[in-house]
Amino acid sequence: MHRYREFGLVSEQDELFRRAFRDGFKRAGLSFAQFLDALTWYRDQARLAVDEPQLADAFSRFAADRGWPAEQRDGALDLYRTIRDNGPAAVMKAPRPDEDRAILARADELLRSDPSRYWGDSELQDAAFEARERLSDLASAEDAARPPPGTSGDRQRIAEIEALLHDPSGDGQRRYWNDAGLRTDYAHALARRHGGKDGADTESPAPASAAPGDVGLASATA
Repeated sequence: MHRYREFGLVSEQDELFRRAFRDGFKRAGLSFAQFLDALTWYRDQARLAVDEPQLADAFSRFAADRGWPAEQRDGALDLYRTIRDNGPAAVMKAPRPDEDRAILARADELLRSDPSRYWGDSELQDAAFEARERLSDLASAEDAARPPPGTSGDRQRIAEIEALLHDPSGDGQRRYWNDAGLRTDYAHALARRHGGKDGADTESPAPASAAPGDVGLASATA
């Protein structure tokens, strides 16, 4: 998120870790303001290139200077170790879609009724941004999983025409080769079914077993 570039967080991985620490702080009983304060502190420490033991000692002093209770300080340190050892996913839990919609409704209502309060609430702005992001991803995934319009009908139509083409009496094959509209239906259904366009403007060839020559053979042997 662009607002956190000032903290040196510029990559997608940086943003993932930021969200993990923010969520972990909240579960540890720490406020969003405390999270931003710690983020500012971390930015300054990163410039010093201190090692991990020094970082832990420095954070303990930082928490003491801010008057954090010992359980909050220890909770933040435990959070750091959990993310270090198990990755951000270990402390992150995405809200359900209905929860995301509720977040957006609350943010939109506040923006309409009290814009200054909305723009002064960074935590709500972040929550609304991420809710929109998740709902957009969900909609894209659902669209990708949804079959294209007409796919089910095309599948049925293809099956019907291919049943004609494999009619052992030869009647179905004669009907196919004598009916240009039927052949066009078959071509278009195949093109849509397989996501191609080349076959949509031309007749699709029937299976080799249903070539026109076979129709005469079927009649002769019937």
